[in-house]
Amino acid sequence: MLVLGVITAAPSAAEQLSDTDLGRKVMVDYIVHFAHHFQWPIEVFNGSNAPFRICVMGDEALVPALTARFHRHRIQGRMVALETVNDGETMRARRCQIMVMGSELGLEPVAKAVGALEFFPVLTVSDVSRFNQLGGMVEFAGSGANMSLQLNKTRLDRAELKMGDSLFRLTREVN
Repeated sequence: MLVLGVITAAPSAAEQLSDTDLGRKVMVDYIVHFAHHFQWPIEVFNGSNAPFRICVMGDEALVPALTARFHRHRIQGRMVALETVNDGETMRARRCQIMVMGSELGLEPVAKAVGALEFFPVLTVSDVSRFNQLGGMVEFAGSGANMSLQLNKTRLDRAELKMGDSLFRLTREVN
């Protein structure tokens, strides 16, 4: 597992980063960064006009911030399509490039959704506690000055998602 150290001004009283407006902004900024610095296999897109899909499951509070940030935005030359995916919509989830999962789902549904995406090139992102241990790829762990990003390199490799050098330089391996 890799950890990215990040310092943010989000209040430490919040249980999860997405519980505050500032925390949601930090998450959205990093999701933008991930979208530009990860590489997806070209075959995940259905043609040259296919959108870059960012999906949200169980975190409705993040949708307005994502919508504002990705309005008329392009990633890797593709227009961004923001979609809400319901728990159990595995086939729709597999068409996403990034899947943001919220704590509203609960641990069991999160684990099930992550498992259903294990070998698919869908970057799973969440601030759910122990998300990486459940099989998620990017976990926003902690809050306030103790916030960090934890990357599950094993799951990233299985999904054939490649990190850009700029992300890799910021990480350190954790045993």
